[in-house]
Amino acid sequence: MEVIQTQELKMVENEYFSIDELKCKGTDECQMDDGFLEKLIKIREDLGRPMIITSGYRHPAHNSAIGGVKDSPHVYGKAVDVAAMGEVAYDIIYLAIKHGMTGIGVSQRGAHERRFIHLDDMSSDTHPRPWVWSYK
Repeated sequence: MEVIQTQELKMVENEYFSIDELKCKGTDECQMDDGFLEKLIKIREDLGRPMIITSGYRHPAHNSAIGGVKDSPHVYGKAVDVAAMGEVAYDIIYLAIKHGMTGIGVSQRGAHERRFIHLDDMSSDTHPRPWVWSYK
């Protein structure tokens, strides 16, 4: 896989995810981790359907501005939030574990359009791993 890189944009080129959907919503920077993205691509291939990314890379200043966790995997380009519910959410969780994601957050309450699955592959050196949690 070829890597697309400029000063503010870095991402493994692929057929499933674009820089536009993975870039920081506050700064337009995209610094996705290659290893993480390769796992995400494998999940997408096995899922066999589109995955709508609602949050990808976050610049630390933007992460702070939106109230994100200080040491969020998003600021390292090692996390995404995927819009999903029901059976699709179940399938994403199964495939995430299969492909080595170590952090899985589940938000399945409230309005359907706001439900998501958080996926990351942070190491146990920085975060307790493996770990699954639910959002309020």
